Amino acid sequence: MDRLFTEVAMHQALARVIDQLGGSRFWRNLILLLNEMVPFDNALAVLVGQDGVPGVLEEFDAGGTDKPSPVPLYLNGLYLLDPFLQAAHDGLADGLYRLEEVAPDLFRQSEYFLSYFRDAVGVDELQLILKVAPAGGVVSLSLGAKARFDVETLGRLSVCAPWLIATIRQHVARLATEPGKSVESGDLSGRVERALAGFGAELLSEREMAIARLVLRGNSSKAIAERLAISPETVKVHRRNLYNKLGISTQPELFSLFIQALGHEAA
Repeated sequence: MDRLFTEVAMHQALARVIDQLGGSRFWRNLILLLNEMVPFDNALAVLVGQDGVPGVLEEFDAGGTDKPSPVPLYLNGLYLLDPFLQAAHDGLADGLYRLEEVAPDLFRQSEYFLSYFRDAVGVDELQLILKVAPAGGVVSLSLGAKARFDVETLGRLSVCAPWLIATIRQHVARLATEPGKSVESGDLSGRVERALAGFGAELLSEREMAIARLVLRGNSSKAIAERLAISPETVKVHRRNLYNKLGISTQPELFSLFIQALGHEAA
């Protein structure tokens, strides 16, 4: 009997999602439907527009706490270090992805994870990512959890991913016909470079800037070496040099400089 009532509630929730295609409560109803299907602690739907800045479509906290929302910090520039958005910018195909599938190898040791992600999102994250025609914007629906997603949750969402993508695409297509609803994408890497330029352009070489960006995102020396086609020893030399030039000695200090630079760029 309990299972019957659960299925009835899910079908009713699905009907509300369909009814809101192109409507103002589409994202809220979609997230509530997913929360009926699988457990998660928070959700965030964003649309990356032509300037590369995510615009919030819906924010959801399953716990209903009165803590300040972490989203303003994210929008202020921390999204530049989001591994999912970076992967989408690099050409990731539409689909459902786990954090481990897109994050750099030392992401969980990065200052971004330790200082922001762990408290704001949780221990694990799933994202449904799709590019939306005709302008090529990116829609992202993030589901965060305080514990790792289990196999059952992953399997259920993977089965649902095709119709979720199709439903979101239909919703965005309806909005795209309205005036002022541009969904063009922007230059994510360029914005990272501009933020880095705020504290390092006059001090760091182009290679050191590239390594600083990869360090901030949680890449190990080995991963950076593979990406830039240089040796890990060379990466360590560049990293030591850029730290010396900036007058710092740790990744937390580099992250702090990055945050300060984001503040200056926003101003």
